Amino acid sequence: IVQLLFKKPLGNNPAPDLVLIVFWIVFGVIFPLFFLKLCLVTEVRDDGIYIKFVTINKDFIRIGFDEIDTCEIRKYRPIVEYGGWGVKYGSGGKAYNVSGNMGLQFKLKNGKSVLIGTQRPEEFKLAVESKIN
Repeated sequence: IVQLLFKKPLGNNPAPDLVLIVFWIVFGVIFPLFFLKLCLVTEVRDDGIYIKFVTINKDFIRIGFDEIDTCEIRKYRPIVEYGGWGVKYGSGGKAYNVSGNMGLQFKLKNGKSVLIGTQRPEEFKLAVESKIN
């Protein structure tokens, strides 16, 4: 802003105004809009749970019902346990989440653990249990 509006170049080797404008458009407009549209789509289908981050994943990630040992609703601490939101790895295994602190924790038969964040944990668990049993 100082360089563009007040015509005071910053630093010993200031970037050209065009470069500053492009950076502002990309990181000030486009990049934030990308994250505003980010959402986690979770579907319970006949053969498994399908997860997809809109704007990031092209295809769904599948967790087959035959891979699941147990599942439970749990409150978690996204920053402490997984380092925040998104596709994260932490002490509790892998997590897929975009907001909140509630999710379904799946213990898989291979010993791994996956947490899927949800705003409707009871409904999600019922849907999964109806397919497993």
